[in-house]
Amino acid sequence: MPYLTQAKVKEYREANLPTCCPILSIKTDDWVLDHDHQTGMVRGVISRQANSLLGKVENFYLGMCKGDKDFLPVTLEAMACYLEDYKTDVLHPVGLKQLTRKFLSSLTADEQRSELEALGASKEMLEACTNHHHRADLFRALTKEKYE
Repeated sequence: MPYLTQAKVKEYREANLPTCCPILSIKTDDWVLDHDHQTGMVRGVISRQANSLLGKVENFYLGMCKGDKDFLPVTLEAMACYLEDYKTDVLHPVGLKQLTRKFLSSLTADEQRSELEALGASKEMLEACTNHHHRADLFRALTKEKYE
């Protein structure tokens, strides 16, 4: 089992650069040499963002969940299946707040009007909205109505 000296890390990383990040599937110029914190063994070269995400997931799983490191891949597969398979048509109250916040923060006034029209707002309803707060109130009401 070879030991990689600090002086050779850059050379090893550059010799093993993937075409895109094996975790996030992104192209980047910010690569890091990832290693397992429990065994100290190199796993591979991944993007800095993936390395940060992986570290957070592993640390949370091991620390907060008190999970066994050997079962982390099984847990992540179960999580992926859950995200893919468990969907309902029920809008959560916090979900409505999040959608409304996103409506306010990431759309221009014209985009907000278009979104409201797509939700069924009449011309009169749109004309009554004189500011972004009124548009947000209308968005919230129309979205709730859509799910009732």
